[in-house]
Amino acid sequence: MDPLPDLKTLQLVCAVAESGSMTEAAQRCGLTQSAVSQAVRRAEAAIGTALFDRQRRPLTPTAAGRLLMSRVADLNRDVDALFAALRAVAAQPERIDLRLGLVDSFAGTVGAHLVKELIEGASALTLTAWSGLAFSHTEALMRRAIDAAITCDPMDGLSDVERYPVFREPYLLAVPRGLGPDLARMSLREILARHRLVRHSERSCVGLQIERHLGRLGLRPPRAFEFDTSDALVAMVATGMGIAITTPLCLLQGIAHAAGIAVLPLPGPAISRDLLLVTLRGEIPLLAPRIAALSRDILERQARPRIGALVPWLDAAEPGPPVGGRPLPGDPALP
Repeated sequence: MDPLPDLKTLQLVCAVAESGSMTEAAQRCGLTQSAVSQAVRRAEAAIGTALFDRQRRPLTPTAAGRLLMSRVADLNRDVDALFAALRAVAAQPERIDLRLGLVDSFAGTVGAHLVKELIEGASALTLTAWSGLAFSHTEALMRRAIDAAITCDPMDGLSDVERYPVFREPYLLAVPRGLGPDLARMSLREILARHRLVRHSERSCVGLQIERHLGRLGLRPPRAFEFDTSDALVAMVATGMGIAITTPLCLLQGIAHAAGIAVLPLPGPAISRDLLLVTLRGEIPLLAPRIAALSRDILERQARPRIGALVPWLDAAEPGPPVGGRPLPGDPALP
C-alpha cells in the first residue's frame, strides 16, 4: 500500500483544484510543474482513486477531489489553531493546566467565581478544581495530584511548601433564632451547659481548631452531632437541634437555612481561621501569588457584602493578628 500523503501534498492537490492547472499551481507554490504532478499522482495512488477529470480543461476535481478540498480546508484551520495555541503556551511563564483544590466552604460560596475568572481572565488557564475537606487536599498536594490548594490547613509540619495569605475570619456562635437575646448574655460555659453543640467534624481543620479551643477553656461538651459540611451544620441549628461554633464563610455556605438562626460573637477569647493558598515550593512561583490576590479580590467583592447582610454587626469587629506565611501586599482580613 502506498504511504499516506502528508498535509503538504494534500495542499498541493487543493492548489491544483483551485487553479484548474498544474502549471499555475506550481507557479503559485514556487515549485516545478513536475513536482506538483508527482504530488497529485502520489495522493491518487495512496487514496486509490482519481482526484481530477483529466479529460476536461481546466482540470476539474472529481467527487473525491471535491471532498478532499473541503476537508483540507478544515485541516488547515486546525493546524493554524494548533500553532496559535502552541505559541500562546510558549508565551506563558508557567503551566496553564492547573489542578486546584478548594476547601468546601470556599468552593461552595465563591469558588465558581474564582474558576470563571481563572479560565476567562488574563491567565486563560485550563483548570481542574476539586472541593473537599482540607486534609484531603494536603494529601493530594503531597503526592502531586493537585498543584495548589486554597485551604485552612497551613501544613505547618511541611518544609517544602509555600503559603500565600488569602482570607481571615473569626469564629462566631450560631444559635436558633429565637434564642439569640437570651444567649447573648451568657458565657460559653453556660450556653454549652444548656444546649447541645452541633460540631464541625474533627476530620476538618475547622473542627480540630474548635476542639482545641474548647480544650484550652476546659470545656468538653458531650458529643451529639458532627458534620463534614457547613450547610448540614447550619440546618441543624436552624431546626433547633443545638448551637454551633463556626465561621462567616461556613455560615454563607448554609445560607439557605439562615432565616432560622441568629449569629452572636463567640463568648470569651476570640479565635479566627486563616485561608491560605498552599503550593509545593517552586512549582508555580509566578502564578500562585496572582491566584491568591485574585481570590482575595473575589472574596471582597462576592463574599463580604453577603456576610455583611447576614451578620451586620461583624464589620465593627476587630481583625486578628497578621496571617502567617509569606506576606503579600494588601493582605486584607475579613473582621
